Amino acid sequence: MSGSRPLLLLIATIALSVGAFAFTVPLQHRSVASPTRPSVALRMGMFDGIAKAFSNKDFKEQDQQVRASHILIKGQDDDAMIKKTFGVMREMNERIASEPDNLRQIFAEFARRESQCPSAAQGGDLGLFGPGKMVPEFDEALFPDDLDRVPPPGAVVGPVVTDFGCHVILVTERKENSDQVEEKLARND
Repeated sequence: MSGSRPLLLLIATIALSVGAFAFTVPLQHRSVASPTRPSVALRMGMFDGIAKAFSNKDFKEQDQQVRASHILIKGQDDDAMIKKTFGVMREMNERIASEPDNLRQIFAEFARRESQCPSAAQGGDLGLFGPGKMVPEFDEALFPDDLDRVPPPGAVVGPVVTDFGCHVILVTERKENSDQVEEKLARND
């Protein structure tokens, strides 16, 4: 029995730290036996508390990642900037219609030629990133709350207007990183 005592102590410590054992006094509920005294209930959710300790909704949100390329058109006049962006998109669409299997190469060519972002040298490649790493407008376009609107790999999204200018975005890869814990441990953050 003495060998299991450290384990029980550990479980109790974890449970207490996440509030698994707590007395609660419901504000609206009155006991039938004593209508003037609120009923006191013991919540015995030890396993609920342990599960709560391992659930982290913020961590799950960061689980989504996308690799994208973009073309940035800058300008002082919003109308002219959007008009130029639509012109680039129209020209790119015509090229893609004649060569549908070369979407990435065509997009990279247009990014090198038209983009006013330093990433133009890499064909507009922004790398792999998750929500909150780029401007909020990118999050709205690439990580929408409505799962039916999530652009799949190969989707061209735009124009997306930000403080930097007008963007055309190509989603090149989308993944959910289910090995986040292992990656964090490997990096020793």
